[in-house]
Formats: sequence, structure tokens, C-alpha cells
Amino acid sequence: MSRMYAKKYSKNDCKFFSTSRSILALRFFYKALLGGIIFLPSCVSMTQDEQRQNILFPPCLETSISKSLETDYFSVGNWPEEKWWKIFDTEQLDAFVAKALKGNPSLQAIEQRIELAKQTATVTGGLLFPLISFDAKETWELLSKNGVFRALNPKLPLNVNVIDLTLSSTYEFDFWGKNRNLFNAAMGRMKAEEAEAVQVELIITTSIAQTYFALKTNLLKEQLYLELVAVRKEIFQLESLLREKALFSALPPLLSEENVWEIEQQLLAIQEEIATYKHLLNILMGSGPDEHLEIDHSLPPLPSALTLPENLSIDLLSRRPDLMAQIWRVEALAHEVGAAKADFYPNISLTSFAGLQSALSFPYLFDSGSKTFGLQPAIHLPIFTAGAIRANIRAKKASFDDAVYTYNNLLLQSAQEVADLLVLIQMIFTQKDKQDSIVQNAEERYQLTLLRQRSGLDNQLENYAFKEALIEKKLTDVELVYGQYLAAIKLIKALGGGYQSEYSLPLQAGSCE
Repeated sequence: MSRMYAKKYSKNDCKFFSTSRSILALRFFYKALLGGIIFLPSCVSMTQDEQRQNILFPPCLETSISKSLETDYFSVGNWPEEKWWKIFDTEQLDAFVAKALKGNPSLQAIEQRIELAKQTATVTGGLLFPLISFDAKETWELLSKNGVFRALNPKLPLNVNVIDLTLSSTYEFDFWGKNRNLFNAAMGRMKAEEAEAVQVELIITTSIAQTYFALKTNLLKEQLYLELVAVRKEIFQLESLLREKALFSALPPLLSEENVWEIEQQLLAIQEEIATYKHLLNILMGSGPDEHLEIDHSLPPLPSALTLPENLSIDLLSRRPDLMAQIWRVEALAHEVGAAKADFYPNISLTSFAGLQSALSFPYLFDSGSKTFGLQPAIHLPIFTAGAIRANIRAKKASFDDAVYTYNNLLLQSAQEVADLLVLIQMIFTQKDKQDSIVQNAEERYQLTLLRQRSGLDNQLENYAFKEALIEKKLTDVELVYGQYLAAIKLIKALGGGYQSEYSLPLQAGSCE
């Protein structure tokens, strides 16, 4: 039977049929390719109008800005510098921030997330190019006497050594933009991670500045509380002495002693906060909580006026890293919707291979008769998927809309944060000005009391009472100073901390209303 088969189909006949099949396959492929080229202009993706449909306009802040500039606490200037913390002109704070930028674990983690997004985009981008691979394999095989190979070729030896060297290539024609959309989506996620990294850095640097000034404020308050404890102890001792001399009843010393205990409790609370802030500052810098910190209790002066950018409403979007991160997520999801839509259309690909194959021995591998070549054009058209493709598109569209509404909410919150801080800063700075006058008056009263006491017009208890009132007003003043620092840092954070996106805005609804 094998001889008849061999006689019926000669070697030339086999070559003819093989060539004919290749020609038919190529004709089929070229027709599919031509059809793809004809419909190429109809690449599927979300249009710009579809993407912008639900995106809010950036809110206007002109009224809040103009009211703020009417006061002496603001001036028109540039956006915060990239190293915004240098406006406080404190070398120790600069050193703490520099250490945190190198050693903070959160920043190190976000750097790896960026690297992951970059490599994922590289992998996705590879789908836009022909993929080429080389395979080399060798098979030792015992052939069955009644099997296909030896039945058709009885002269084949019983044991064969099949050597195969093949160079293959696969390419998917991206007529509908699926792979391009997937690549653009991966790039969008990478850009979102880059903006998110800046946001993490901004959170850490502002947290360090807030913690640093909170620590210095509490150190200053500790000094004032120690003075207050000393004054109240003096009052208690003096009243106890007067009671012993029968000049006072037992009630005033009891109340004075209670006042001493109360202020000592507050001193302990301040000392606890000092230790906690030191631990937090060390952790933010990537160090252990017990690492020694040398920090004095003096507070550097604030800038004479906080600067507000001219184009605050217009540039707020591109200056806030959290907003830019979210808008890039929206952009990435828009491309994913386009990639999902492409599943409705035919998938056309071409696979080819060329190599050498021999089943006799290694020297025959490089013989001209060992050459092998093949083309495999393919087209895949979904006919019935039980609604899976449409459901996938709707799911991607729902994720896109969710990201858009999240962005809208973040945009409104950002505008509200800036407007609220402008009002808060005006109130705090105004209160601080008034408190300065209050402290000055309290200081003058205390000095006058000292003069009256030396002249025999007032007693020591009245002197202590005015000194106690002066210290309490200084404590309030210190709290307001920290409030000024805190509000200034929060405003810088709300303005993006000197961030400037290196990419143009992917989506923008328009100017503020």
C-alpha cells in the first residue's frame, strides 16, 4: 500500500500541491489585508467629545483671589518653587527634607511602581511590531515500523535523530487600533504613576515641614509652661506663708496648689507631644524613632506676604500632581474602551517560519534539501460571543465614567481647598496681629506692676497674677504662630508644591466658568 501511495504522488507532485496551497493561502491573506486597508480609516476609539462629555470645567477662583489680594497678607507672584521649603530659610529643615527624599520607604516604593508601569508599557508596545523568535531542538526517536514515517519510507532507519532549526515571525495587523490603544493606555498609567510619585513626595515634604514646626512650637510652649509652673508655685508658697501668718484662710492655698497640678498636667501633655513629633520626624526621614534630634525652640520668621500665582484658576489642573494623576487614569481608561471596541472587528495576523530540518544525521542538516519555509496567514472574526464583547465594552466604559466622576470630585475639592485656605490665612494672620497687641499690652501691665511693687503700691501676689496672665497670652500667641506656619504649608500643598507637568493635558473641558 505504501508503494502504491508513493507511486501515485511523486516528489514533484508533492511540491506542486504544496505550492498550490501556499498560493491559495496567500490569496486569502491578501484579500483580508486589502479589506483591512479599506476599513483602516474607521479605527475604533473614543472620540474627544465622548471623553470630555462629563468632565467639569475648572472652577473659577477669581473672587477669592481678588479678596485675598486686598489684604496685606498676600501678593501676586510665581508659583511655589520646586524646593518650596527653602522659603522658610532654615538649614535644619532643608537637611531633614533632603534626608527624607533619599530614605523614605514610601518614596522608594513609588519609584518601583513607576518602573513597573514603564516595563508594562514596553511589553504592551511590543505588540505593535513583528515578533521574531528562533527555536533549535533535537529529538531522538524510535520509529514504529507500522507508523506513518516508516510505512511511507521503509528505508528510514529504525532510530532517527531529528534536528530542527527554525526562525519564526508573527505579526498582528493593528487595523482597528487595538494594540495602539492598549499601548497608549499603558503609557497613561505610567504617567499617572509619575504624577502620583510627585504627590507622595509632596505629602511627605509637607508632613516633615508641619511636624518640624509643630515640634519647635511645642519646645517653645514647654519653656513657657515651665515658667508658668514656676510662677504658680511661687503663688502657692506665698499664699501658704500668708496662711501660716493667719493673714489668709486655707482656701487660697488649696486653689493655688490645684492650679500648679493642672499646669503640670498640661506640661506633661506637651512633653508627650514633643516625643511623639520627634518619633514621627525620624520615621518620615526613614530613620528609627529613637534617633537623636537636636532642635532648638526658636521659630524662624514667616515670609512677609504669601504669594499667589496670577493664573491660579487656569493652571491649577496642571500644577496639582493628584489632579494630573487622575486625568491620566481617565485617559488610560478611554484607550481601554477603544481597545475593547476593536474586539468586534476581524483580527488579521501573519505567521512565517524558515529553517533547516533533518531526520537522517547532522551533516544532512545543511544540505539544500533540508530547507523548510512556511506562511500562515490567519483571520479571526467573532460571530457569537454570548454578549461577552459588548459586556466588556460596557464594563470599560463604566470604569472610565467612574474615573471621570472621581476626577470631577477631586477638582472641586481642590478648588474648595484653595478657597478655604485663603480665608483661613486671612483670619489667622488677622488674629495674630491682634494677639501681638494683646501680648504687648500684657507686657506693659506687668512692667508697670513691677514698678508699683517696688514703690510699695502693689503686693507680690498682684505681680504674680499679671506675670501669669502674660505667659498665658504668650502661649496663645505661639499657637497662632504655628497656625500661620500650618496654613502657609497647606496653601503651598494645595497649589501643587512647585510641580509642573512635563506632559500636555490629555483632556481638558475648557476654561473656568
